Amino acid sequence: MYKVLKMNNFKYILTTIATASLSLAGVCANSQYITNTESTTTSETADTILTKTISQVDDINYLVLRMDSERTRVTLVDSLLPDIDDPNIVLCVEAAFTGELLPEFSTTNIAGDYVIDGVFHKGYECDANTGFLCTVDGCPVILPMEYCQEWTRKAQDSGATLFQQMHLLQDTKYVYQGRPIKPEKPNIYRGACVMQDGGFAIIQSLEYVPLGQFIASLVKLGVRDAVYLDMGTGWNYGWYRETTDSAPVKFFEKRTPYQTNWLIIKVR
Repeated sequence: MYKVLKMNNFKYILTTIATASLSLAGVCANSQYITNTESTTTSETADTILTKTISQVDDINYLVLRMDSERTRVTLVDSLLPDIDDPNIVLCVEAAFTGELLPEFSTTNIAGDYVIDGVFHKGYECDANTGFLCTVDGCPVILPMEYCQEWTRKAQDSGATLFQQMHLLQDTKYVYQGRPIKPEKPNIYRGACVMQDGGFAIIQSLEYVPLGQFIASLVKLGVRDAVYLDMGTGWNYGWYRETTDSAPVKFFEKRTPYQTNWLIIKVR
């Protein structure tokens, strides 16, 4: 959670996406995951729809949860926490920032406008948001904020999903702007990541690490583009399962009742 988020008179500088050379080919790629890490342990069976890998970079362990893009898709849920016992929900984590600790849900308490399966929701303007995640046929694309207005319209027209967050990587380049979290601040961090082969993964550090080091490690783990996912005690609650028959595994036990929105990976 990032508490002091609401900003007045904040305007996005919009440019045309026509100038961007963006290829969506391979967005849903399922090629084998290869990493430059020091050590890797992967658990996978024929029924696996979310591949769990523990990888080590510079003596720090990272949990890599890579989705099967042919059998699952990414979307967003707000207001009510998804059912942990629903076998069709493969992963659930907090997505966008929440502004205030309110007793009742309001879309305007979520940082940035967002779209769920084509339906637009009005959030609040937040200068911490420097990038966004949008889905194309259920597979994520991550881009900087200058393209957000156009992709918000595309998401509405195509029945896609979009939310805003801190931009960490674009084309393997470090693009984090250094606020509101200082790059040298250690914590457990989590990111939504488009891999260099076009696949999608949720990656979380399993130990305290400075944010700047976490971002650099994502590149070594094979990440091309990444946005931050809301963390902090209670906000880092979520779960995953590797197959529809397996029991859910919680990231952390404690959950705050003030969570407002969740990125989920679900069976198509």
